Amino acid sequence: IVNWVNTGRTQEWGASYPDFRDFRTQVKSLAGLAAYQFTTVNLSDHSALPERYYCVQMSANGFSVVQQKPMLGRDFRVEDDRPGAAAVMIIAYHVWRDRYAQDPAILGRTVRVNEVPRVVIGVMPPGRRFPEETDLWIPLVPDATLERRNTRGLMVFGSLGDGVSLESARAEFRALAEGLAAQYPDTNKDLTAEVRPIMEITGLYNVKPVFFALFAAVGFVLLIACADVANMLLARAGERSREVSIRVAIGAGRVPILRQLLLESVVLSIAGGVLGWLVAVAGLHWFDRGMGSTARPVWLHLTLDQNALLYLAAISIGTGILFGLAPALRLAKTDVNAALKDGGAGVSGCKFGRRLSNLLVTCQMALCVVLLAGAGLMIRSAVKLYSAPIGVNITKVLIVRIHLPEKKYATPESWKEFYDNLNKRLRALPGVESASMASALPFGGWTTFTFELEGRKSDEAQPPETGGLVVGNNYFQAMQVEPQRGRVFTDSDGVAGTPVVIVNQSFAEKYWPGEEALGKRLRVREDPIFGPWLTVEGVVPDILQNFRRQLQHDPLIYLPFAEQPTRQAFLIARTQVPPTSLANAFRREVQGLDENLALDDVRSLEERIAESRLTVSLFGAICTVFAGVATALAAIGLYAVIAHAVSQRTREIGLRMAMGASRGEVARLVFGQGVRPLAPGVVIGLLLALAVTRLLRAVLVGVSPSDPLTFVGIVMVLAIAATLGCAVPARRATKVDPMVALRHE
Repeated sequence: IVNWVNTGRTQEWGASYPDFRDFRTQVKSLAGLAAYQFTTVNLSDHSALPERYYCVQMSANGFSVVQQKPMLGRDFRVEDDRPGAAAVMIIAYHVWRDRYAQDPAILGRTVRVNEVPRVVIGVMPPGRRFPEETDLWIPLVPDATLERRNTRGLMVFGSLGDGVSLESARAEFRALAEGLAAQYPDTNKDLTAEVRPIMEITGLYNVKPVFFALFAAVGFVLLIACADVANMLLARAGERSREVSIRVAIGAGRVPILRQLLLESVVLSIAGGVLGWLVAVAGLHWFDRGMGSTARPVWLHLTLDQNALLYLAAISIGTGILFGLAPALRLAKTDVNAALKDGGAGVSGCKFGRRLSNLLVTCQMALCVVLLAGAGLMIRSAVKLYSAPIGVNITKVLIVRIHLPEKKYATPESWKEFYDNLNKRLRALPGVESASMASALPFGGWTTFTFELEGRKSDEAQPPETGGLVVGNNYFQAMQVEPQRGRVFTDSDGVAGTPVVIVNQSFAEKYWPGEEALGKRLRVREDPIFGPWLTVEGVVPDILQNFRRQLQHDPLIYLPFAEQPTRQAFLIARTQVPPTSLANAFRREVQGLDENLALDDVRSLEERIAESRLTVSLFGAICTVFAGVATALAAIGLYAVIAHAVSQRTREIGLRMAMGASRGEVARLVFGQGVRPLAPGVVIGLLLALAVTRLLRAVLVGVSPSDPLTFVGIVMVLAIAATLGCAVPARRATKVDPMVALRHE
């Protein structure tokens, strides 16, 4: 992928169509170069109600560059992206399946895309949605806007030529960008081209470290479970050493014995794998039901396919062999004479067996610390996120996103007329308390405005920027937001009188610290010049808008829709009934104004907010399950080791008690044996956790990866788990009868 980067402000932009055209004619290092831009469109025909789809406008050679072909029909041709060419379209497989019932007669059918008739010429295969979750593709036809060299909205991509390295392509594009900067200084000054692998900016690249962390968590839980099994096999080997010695003594070969022991281990692991598969199926079903109606991320597929089954089979067999090998080898090499003399306690009772058991417990505890650290950080993130005040009342609010097609709604006056008429219709509906609109919703970002403050000098080369929303005059009433000072918008704002603006608390504190913001004036840039001065008429509380740093309070301004109309907007209605029960009524009102207009994202605001928080809650739930399972396994493993050690030392404990040792001293002896492998495991685990938890930085909210409270909590949880793991064996040890123990073989 090729991005333009402003070297002065380290800001990434897309390319302009003239830049793309110059690149395509001059570049030598790529086998092909294409461009695309994202948009959303209304698709309407007589098959079903109008729907909103993600559409990619792409140069005609786009699919050939990525080596993809339609399964039905044809690809774009060179003439399809030329001005005046027939309007055509390719649709994704799921659109063909869901909207057109896989009708083979779809080829050649004319549909309306943003009021423009287009002929369907192809259907892509299942899963082919380049570049990201695309529904429709149309040719990228340059128009007057695209032909401007300062219109930078294109993503340029290509495939490296044979034998060409990424560094060579980067060097060539930098040289080409320097040539364009010299040739077109007004638009290309200080701009360079950066070439990157496309996977670095698409898909799940931003949270890729989190998936590595989750994969590591799966491995840690597996290793903890395997350590438990290995310890149990070691203990069992001690009990069977006399049996094996007798079999060797009467002529059995060591290889058949080793084969039998490994087979027993593999059968045990396969049985565990089958049980794990059943638990996974039930767990996914439970998890799916627990998510309810919340929209899933595109990458979340709650299914277990053939690949998962093969992976499980390989893991089950592999771990059975790997962790059953050491006990089996140790048992197969048992000294026959020694085992027959000491009654079979040689394998697990020897120093090697004890050290190996302690080492396994230490590893378990270290891995458990890492998992608990991840779970603790995610839980604290979720608590902070869900307890933070959003700034609005999200209950009983219905939202609908509408995008007015440019062909039919070409002027700001037509936008205002449509939304004014629609708001009147919505307010008249039974069950609607108030209705308004906004350019963005909470946790939905904002529009960036260049502005200047009255009486303040600003750098003309780099004027200040701020986030802002365009809202209807009833927005704050619909969201139940009360102003801190001044007032909110009224019906007359933007229509008559002095132009006004409302700012939030963070904006007022940042730009007028210690001053009264009411009455201050600012103006925003309306390319290429600044608009009229806007008077601050109100200061409202901060509303959380940042979708990346969800707890961050950003300085924002609010402009009345009548002053800054937008083509795309969210309708917002506070209802007296369950919000989604009015969805069909809203759809009828929109269709009453424009039968070809699609409604998108029709749901309650609560559902929308839940979706924005889904990543934190999802990863938090997964990490918590992993950590809970790991802690339970580690406690069980510690219990098994200590219980077996107590059984091996029964005679010693009886001798100590016969010589006067108290029950408290015996209990301390047992607890000391449990703490010895635990302490280094905790220390090693804390060091590992400090490194591994940094992978979660992308999804942590309001919490540092090295949060001290979380790490203190980890130590406390493990201390409780270790106490529980040692308590039963210690109690059993204190109940030993010295006379019985001294007669114990």
